[in-house]
Amino acid sequence: MTDENRRIQVAAEVARAEEAHRATHELLRLGLLNDAVSRAYYSALHYAMALLLTEGVEPQTHRGVGAMLGQPFIVPRKLPVDRAKDLARLEQFRSEADYNRFFVLSPEGAAEEAAVADRFRAAARAYLKDGAWLVGD
Repeated sequence: MTDENRRIQVAAEVARAEEAHRATHELLRLGLLNDAVSRAYYSALHYAMALLLTEGVEPQTHRGVGAMLGQPFIVPRKLPVDRAKDLARLEQFRSEADYNRFFVLSPEGAAEEAAVADRFRAAARAYLKDGAWLVGD
């Protein structure tokens, strides 16, 4: 993968992450809590994908994204270990929100999960900005 290609792919993941971020907060506002939690996870997932792409890593599954953050980002402390835990937490809530017909989340619980995704977003954006991966921000 060329540097140019990586930059294009990182930008595409960031755009998708930002769209999911905006959707999260609009869905919260509308009271669509399960959908908000699902979008919060996807915001973090797309940011995680962008991070991995900066290292030339392209995981093929959702679980692969979380697992692959370890070596290039968590072990060398480029990201706090809590951010990897945040991604795993969001994945679990997304699964419940999308597939468990009896899953009920309070507005406060949904807002808390959105805040977890926002934390992940902030850490990812800081890393991407420091590495000059975000253009025009």
